[in-house]
Amino acid sequence: MFKQSMRWMMAAVMVLLAGIGAVALTADEILDRMDEQSDRLAEGSMVATVRFDNAYRDGTTASSLFGMLSKPGYSLIYFIEPTDVTGTIFLTHEIDDGDDSRMWLYLPLLGIPKELVSDEERGGSFAGSAMSYEDLGGGTEREDYDATMAGEEDLVIGDEPRTAYVVELTAVEGVDTDTPRTRVWIDREAFLMLKMEAYNDLGNLDTTLEVTSLEEFDGTLTYAEMRTTDVLEGSSTRITVLERHRPEGEIEDEVFSPESLTTFDPAFWGF
Repeated sequence: MFKQSMRWMMAAVMVLLAGIGAVALTADEILDRMDEQSDRLAEGSMVATVRFDNAYRDGTTASSLFGMLSKPGYSLIYFIEPTDVTGTIFLTHEIDDGDDSRMWLYLPLLGIPKELVSDEERGGSFAGSAMSYEDLGGGTEREDYDATMAGEEDLVIGDEPRTAYVVELTAVEGVDTDTPRTRVWIDREAFLMLKMEAYNDLGNLDTTLEVTSLEEFDGTLTYAEMRTTDVLEGSSTRITVLERHRPEGEIEDEVFSPESLTTFDPAFWGF
C-alpha cells in the first residue's frame, strides 16, 4: 500500500512539474508563429483563381473573378470578369527594408502601368470590394504595434470547432495609422488568423475579417473562404479560393516586372 501511494504521489509531482515547465506563449511569440506559417504557405510559386462577391449597403451585389500569381516578394492579380475590366492587372512588389510595398495598376485602355503612390490611390477600393489596394498589397509593420494577450476563445469555422488565441494590437505612440487598435484571433494549433477586428481613432469598429471555410494546401491549413466587412460603409466581400496549385517551375521574376504587364498572357496561366 505504501509503495502504491508513493507511485501516485510521484505521478502527481510529475504532472505538477510538467505544468510548471510549460511556459505559455506570449502575444509576440504567437504572432511570430503565425508569420512563420504564412511564410511557409508563401514559399515558392503559386497560381490561383479567386472570386470576390460584393454586397453593398443599398442591397446591390457584384462579383469579380481573378487569376493570381505569387512568389516571395511578388504578387500579380489579373482581372478575368466582369468583361468591362478584363485585362486589368494589379501588381505588388514587397520591399525588404520595411518601406511601403510598391504597387502598379495596369489598365488596357491606357496601355501603360501606373504606379500607385499617394494615400488616396492606395486606399481606393479594389474592384469595388470592401478591401483597398493597400489591404491587398501593403500589409502592417509589426514594429508599429504593441501586442498583448487578451485570452482564448472557441470559434466555429464552417462546421469545424477551433480554439483561438486572442491578441490585442495597439499602435505605438507616434505611429500614424488609421487603425490604432486591432484584435486578431489566431488558431491555437495551426497559427492561422481566423478573425480580425480593426478600430478607428475614434474607437469605433471599422473593418472585420472572418474566415468561413478552411482547407489544407501543401500540408498547411489555410483559408478556402473568408468575408471582409467595411462596417462604416455597410459593405462586405466574400473571397473564395476556387483553385490553387504550384506551377511546374518557378515563376520568372520577369513576369512580375511592370514593363511586362503589357504583354502578359493570361491563357498561358489558365486564366
